[in-house]
Amino acid sequence: MLCALLFSLSACGKDGTDVQVIYPIDTEPEYLDPQIASGSESACIIAACFEGLMTFDESGALVPAAAESFEVSPGGLNYTFHLRDDLRWRVTNTAAAILGEEKDSFDKRITAEDFVFGLRRALRPETNSPAAPYLMAIKNAPEVFAGSKAESKLGVKAVDDLTLEIKLTRKDDGFLFALTLPGAMPCDQTYFEATHGRYGLSPEYFICNGPFYISNWNSGTAITVRKTRKNMDPYRDPNDVKPASIYFSINNEQATRDAKVKSGTYEAARLTAAQADVLSDEKHISIRSFQNAVFGLLFNCSDPVLKSSAIRRAIAMTFNTAPMLEALALPQAAGLVPPACLWGDKPFREQFASAAWKTGSTKEAKTLLQSGMDALDLRDVELTVLCSTAVETAVRTVMQQWQSAFGVHFSIAVEALEEAEVESRVRSGEYQMAFSTLTFSNTSALDTLLRFCSGRNGNVVRLNNEKYDALLQSVSTAVYPKEVNQAVRRAEQVLVEQAVILPVAFTQTYLGFAKGVSGIGTNPTGDVLYFKHAIKV
Repeated sequence: MLCALLFSLSACGKDGTDVQVIYPIDTEPEYLDPQIASGSESACIIAACFEGLMTFDESGALVPAAAESFEVSPGGLNYTFHLRDDLRWRVTNTAAAILGEEKDSFDKRITAEDFVFGLRRALRPETNSPAAPYLMAIKNAPEVFAGSKAESKLGVKAVDDLTLEIKLTRKDDGFLFALTLPGAMPCDQTYFEATHGRYGLSPEYFICNGPFYISNWNSGTAITVRKTRKNMDPYRDPNDVKPASIYFSINNEQATRDAKVKSGTYEAARLTAAQADVLSDEKHISIRSFQNAVFGLLFNCSDPVLKSSAIRRAIAMTFNTAPMLEALALPQAAGLVPPACLWGDKPFREQFASAAWKTGSTKEAKTLLQSGMDALDLRDVELTVLCSTAVETAVRTVMQQWQSAFGVHFSIAVEALEEAEVESRVRSGEYQMAFSTLTFSNTSALDTLLRFCSGRNGNVVRLNNEKYDALLQSVSTAVYPKEVNQAVRRAEQVLVEQAVILPVAFTQTYLGFAKGVSGIGTNPTGDVLYFKHAIKV
């Protein structure tokens, strides 16, 4: 870190350019193959090293990137992208060695065929790309992904070297957003095949086309990306790239991030609400907030007792949120999907009514509880609810309400821990019920809902529900936008009505920026940062 700081101080230009930007990431990416990478950490590094057809600018607006321009047909089913003519792959000496005999004939130009191959890879069943669900509107994408049609039938075509045509089966207002995802990045077929399955596993096994390249990957410590220089198969407009390098420090230590932003050790960092509040009084520190999280009551659906939807719904029926909302000093959430998440090109919550669980009389709740107990052959129900120490008093008030409603055959205990430990227990599944915050790092509302499909990473409630899975599966096969909207709307309702998650309040995540730092863009949820125009004066 000291070396990084010395470099940062010595490299700074008078206009704030040519600095080293230091940004902490919580975990180390497993790999950086765009078509298979997952997580915001990977997405940030891929956004620095690759450039897709579309990107986000500093204001959060979608703008063309590798595409110079594009047209959309009146019905929204045909997209034509015109690529810039100065796009090149950065081919290192190591990459040239991997190409072997083909290195001299290798075409460094990035053409429409590279985007065709990238999209085909993303939709191959064996790739299992996280981007695949967002590309299902492409003609024949569901069939290609299912393996029932050849990838050559996918509705993507290189009309010529600089013209890419994409045909959709149905109108998809979120399609341009999908083209910003790592899985939609270009991929050169010749180089990919030359790596023999090692593509993206380490820096020497991929070629990039973005404003930066990986210069050092020190496992467990940091990943450094540097501005591509003019003599190194440069980025299309190297003068448009402001920082000299980005130092992604692998460090999940949250407690000192506000101090490091204040001191300028970090140019940017994710902050807790308390840290953001402290730094908001600092004149030269800027804070951005993103309403991309929900605080609520989570049920572990794999628990021997809480696998019963009747027992969960009985608890929900008698859940009075007032004490919790008072403790949080926040209004009640309108559903599970937070306001920052988009559906198409607009916020999900602006398009769909609120999703609330059913409340009822104590008598009705007791009857429902008893039916669940009878089905499981239970005489008593004993549960423990996890919560942070910050809301423990409010949780105990809610607990007393449940105890009063259900009587002697129902008992519930509270286990209060530090917030980080609660979240860790929830991620590992070591809980029955928990008041916790779920942060949704992907901009699309679809990702919020896909997270709870059977066996998915991030399915912290351990839901295994074939009907729910089928609802989300129907999104990829639906022909009409109305069918897609109905499926997504119903999926959110199922999670709430079946008392899988009871959303209490929408909460915010925060990014802090050090004194003099500007030009860093983000996507709408703030989980992917774009550093190309970052300066520090």
